[in-house]
Amino acid sequence: MIIIDGLVEQHYAELIHIQMRTVSWEYNYSSVVGKPNKHWHRFCGHDTDEVSNNGFNWLLPIWDNAKRKLKLEDTYNIHNFDRVYMNAHTFGTEPHLHHDDGDYTMIYYPYMGWKKEWSGGTMITGEMCDYVGNRLVMFPASEKHQAMPVTRDCYELRSVIVFKTSTKSWDTKHCYMDYDSGRS
Repeated sequence: MIIIDGLVEQHYAELIHIQMRTVSWEYNYSSVVGKPNKHWHRFCGHDTDEVSNNGFNWLLPIWDNAKRKLKLEDTYNIHNFDRVYMNAHTFGTEPHLHHDDGDYTMIYYPYMGWKKEWSGGTMITGEMCDYVGNRLVMFPASEKHQAMPVTRDCYELRSVIVFKTSTKSWDTKHCYMDYDSGRS
């Protein structure tokens, strides 16, 4: 697990915090198929163009800063994200322990005034990552994790922004020599 505090500049973190209050949420998503607990969810896009076209271009500096600060291309062979979405829940929702698809998951915590006593962090393979505004946590998608419930004293929406990524691997289906034309 890698944690970066202060991922984006403070003024931009505040803008993201404000923009999160304008999101139209859908209460239809379960982190584990077939399990009864649902939570708030909003799909943003599969690539930068789709994210922008869907009106979420204000999320892209999160990706740009993560890509630069974590050296995603050089260190992890990650060039782009597979999809971006947002999840949220309030008191009374008990999120499920699960693992993700893809190779790496990055979770950004946008709520700038989150109080530690509200809980709401993320448990990743038995290790707690507290909810801290403008924090990014990255971990292998295969690691079991879950959003932690928030306390009864919390009257805020516990929201996160999630970037799902895959490492680039050589596509063997396209790795061939066309002997007739001499092209590879």
